[in-house]
Amino acid sequence: MVGAIVAVTGLIGAAPSGAPYTIEAIVSLTGSSAFAGQIHAAALRMAENAANATGGIRGQPVHFDIHDDQSSSVVAVQLMNQFLAAKPAVVMGSDYVAACAAEAPLIVNGPVEFCLSPGLTLRAHNVFASSISIESIVPSEIKLLRDRGYTRIAVVATTDASGQAANELVRAAMTRPENKNVTIVAFEQFNPTDISVSALMARIKAGDPQGIILNGVTGSAFGTFLRNLNDAGVNVPVIGSAANMNPSQLEQFTAFLPKELIFNSTLLEASDEVRDRNVRAAIDQLNATYRKAGIDPLPESPLSWDPAMIVIAALRALGPNATGEQLGQYISNLHDFASSSGVYDFRIGDHHGLTDSSIVFVKWVPAAKTFVAVTKPGGAPL
Repeated sequence: MVGAIVAVTGLIGAAPSGAPYTIEAIVSLTGSSAFAGQIHAAALRMAENAANATGGIRGQPVHFDIHDDQSSSVVAVQLMNQFLAAKPAVVMGSDYVAACAAEAPLIVNGPVEFCLSPGLTLRAHNVFASSISIESIVPSEIKLLRDRGYTRIAVVATTDASGQAANELVRAAMTRPENKNVTIVAFEQFNPTDISVSALMARIKAGDPQGIILNGVTGSAFGTFLRNLNDAGVNVPVIGSAANMNPSQLEQFTAFLPKELIFNSTLLEASDEVRDRNVRAAIDQLNATYRKAGIDPLPESPLSWDPAMIVIAALRALGPNATGEQLGQYISNLHDFASSSGVYDFRIGDHHGLTDSSIVFVKWVPAAKTFVAVTKPGGAPL
């Protein structure tokens, strides 16, 4: 069995030197997912800084070489194929489900793929995904609305892989006894490239929901939905994907935001409620690393920071000559590993390593340009 307490805290050694251990990373720096992709890229750079400030990988510097997939799964596959020729032990990314799923078949006998999206539910050999799985997030979203006394909800998804995977989880969650009094009054979907969803919005309005859950609706599609929702005069709480927790993006939507915009997030956004000292230390390390670089972490930052810390810890344990197979086996058995999103235990078998006990829901406060927790860790109302 493999255990670890904190990814890099307390591992300070001599400054790393020599040629860097390079880890290829696929991130959406341009295109429809660029808002989130820029956050992921920054988190990988910060993780690199933190690792190299604490000895690198057995004295060797680590470097994340970030490549732009242009928010295209086709480009992501092309990049992955390029990397495979060098037989790497691990490739980070991409940061959205469609690209991660498209990459996965290429690495059956190859490196570890660490997807930077919680939406990937694929339990393939050597494929891991960040943070809390949507298999835990989706039921928790329904629970949040149910705990507020909302019994009429609308569910809207994009037609891509991310949205459809989440929709299946909604259907499964609605069969649970605790949701017997909850009704889905509108179950809609739209293409993420659509520039108008007015017809869909008319059906939602006719259903008179008390709250709306969005599945896979990110980037420009998220803005399209919110704008049309406002135009239709529907003003109820909306639960959106953590991929949209970018203040710069949300500020652009200020004129048409609903009265309450809620996101599933991580313990980073509720650090005052965290009781585990090792998780608090990991959060402190993340914050300190960002402050030293003169930037602020964002709620999405742990989605890439944590996978980077996990991979670095594995390479430190196994050494820089570790193969993809060895790295995958190590991560599959990793447990008691505290990072900014909680204590990871990959033995649970979902290839994410966290449960719903690490979920925190937050709301966007436009006037303060910040997020405020509305639940405790685990999703219980504050």
